[in-house]
Amino acid sequence: MNKLALIIALPLLVLPGGAQSRNCLRITPVDELTRSASFIARVKVFKAGKANYRGSYSQLAVVRPSDVIVGDFTLKEVNVLARSNVQCAEDNYTAGQEMLVFLEPEGSLYHTVNFQFGQFLIDGEIVKGWRDKANKPIDKPYGEVRKEIEDYYNAVHNPQPPPQPQPTPPPAKPPTPQKAF
Repeated sequence: MNKLALIIALPLLVLPGGAQSRNCLRITPVDELTRSASFIARVKVFKAGKANYRGSYSQLAVVRPSDVIVGDFTLKEVNVLARSNVQCAEDNYTAGQEMLVFLEPEGSLYHTVNFQFGQFLIDGEIVKGWRDKANKPIDKPYGEVRKEIEDYYNAVHNPQPPPQPQPTPPPAKPPTPQKAF
């Protein structure tokens, strides 16, 4: 009898975990990623190892920026926390990868904005999984992606004042006839 109850109960306990969607994180649009990040760069992962940062992250990666778009361009290496314990987060760094990353500070370190959706692999000069205006993944040349990020950044941090309407001159009065004496 106990075995029968166990056989019936076990699948009921396992099914909710298996039915959970892996896409449970919101995919942040690129303009929002750009606004949220304090460091945006093309980087190469130098090394990645296990770590335990306040129980929230289990990986520490060291990346070397090759092209800083936004942030401190004097940094030679950046320490990035990854493998967050947030449900569905799959932010991960592997030594040798080249990627475009959107980072924000976490103490004296950085972490990836929007977890795995804030890092994009680069293959040659192609950014893999970049998102278009409809937030759908596409592959796009790095130069175009860089220009798009700069445009988003400049729109937020250097807004153009709204155009001032041209003052309209008052209507001209018709000349009044002069009387002759």
